[in-house]
Amino acid sequence: MNRRRNMLSLFAIALIVLSSIACQTIIKAISPNPSSSNPIVNNSNANLTLDWLATADELNSLSTEVGIIEWKLIQDFPGENRICRSFQGVSWSATPNEGMNCIFKAAAGTSFDGIIQSMFTDGQLLEGEQPVNSTLSIDGEFAVYAGTFPTGHSVFDLILFRDNRVYWSSVTLGTPAGATPQAVYESAAEVIDRFLVNIVNINLERSK
Repeated sequence: MNRRRNMLSLFAIALIVLSSIACQTIIKAISPNPSSSNPIVNNSNANLTLDWLATADELNSLSTEVGIIEWKLIQDFPGENRICRSFQGVSWSATPNEGMNCIFKAAAGTSFDGIIQSMFTDGQLLEGEQPVNSTLSIDGEFAVYAGTFPTGHSVFDLILFRDNRVYWSSVTLGTPAGATPQAVYESAAEVIDRFLVNIVNINLERSK
């Protein structure tokens, strides 16, 4: 623990800059006003509620395997068509880990491919992210994407389309020198998948 605290102290200035970049990316990603052509729009009379999203305490109970502790809530984003919650956590990396949990409404007739396209267009999925061969088996259309976050971390996104709603969970992990996000995923695919799907399962249970 002392070693980790010393590392954080040495990189204090860098963390301020990097955290600022990360927060800007998150805010852009969860803008509550999608473009008119975006298929993630209001399609249901059921109101979305922030109570459906995972909490920091729940992330802490789920993230032992991925090596992240001390999750804290950064911001809630309520909205008519989408709700989101952003987090930061601590791991071996000097840069804070980022977490995201969102639920979107989808327009009738929306395709899963259309949802993925709109998430890239709006910056929710980052340029360069690629689908990986997930170990998951889930009821609904889904994909796991891996890419590079602005902080240099690897970012992993689970997108599930089910019952005209999009469930999205995301986490960033430190990237060892010389490794790619795809290599990080392949080294711990089941662990990463389990963390991401456990968050989505919380959403599914609460939104019944």
